[in-house]
Amino acid sequence: MMSDTIKKVFVKADDTATIHCPQCQCAKTVAVGKFRSKRHTIKARCTCGHSFFVSLDFRRSYRKKTALPGRYITQAPEIHSRIGKKTYLAGTYTMETPAACNIPMLVTNLSNGGLQFTTIDSHALKVNQQLHIVFTLDDQKQTEISKGVIVHSVTDNIIGCRFDGNEPLEQRLRYYLFP
Repeated sequence: MMSDTIKKVFVKADDTATIHCPQCQCAKTVAVGKFRSKRHTIKARCTCGHSFFVSLDFRRSYRKKTALPGRYITQAPEIHSRIGKKTYLAGTYTMETPAACNIPMLVTNLSNGGLQFTTIDSHALKVNQQLHIVFTLDDQKQTEISKGVIVHSVTDNIIGCRFDGNEPLEQRLRYYLFP
């Protein structure tokens, strides 16, 4: 059976891409360098028999490997969705999860468009979730960067994010990324 939706996949620096089957969630890393100059949308077929289209995204901006400690801040969705609802029930209430989570992370790479970080503990992050990240550059001034991001990919404890398009990139961060 063929799926009409096109799944976007990012190509890594070594010209490989990890493709996830939307039917069975099986993942496979394949070499896609031969498509760099020809076409960017290919038809993939999983071992489960499902066929689907994949759009390959070959990055153009420089990506700098880093090891910068920081933290990400998120609001628990189940708490956020209940804000503003009034009840008149008597009793004692306890909060199951905190309304805001300030969780440690390690920024593993940066580009003009976004960043990748690893979480130290387990998480419940999802694609398209909005976060606020704070980390310190290892430059002379120890510049603190505080930005809004949108989760773009989640693979175990490796989280890929793009910077929120509404916020300009700080000059210090642009300078830091200069090769």
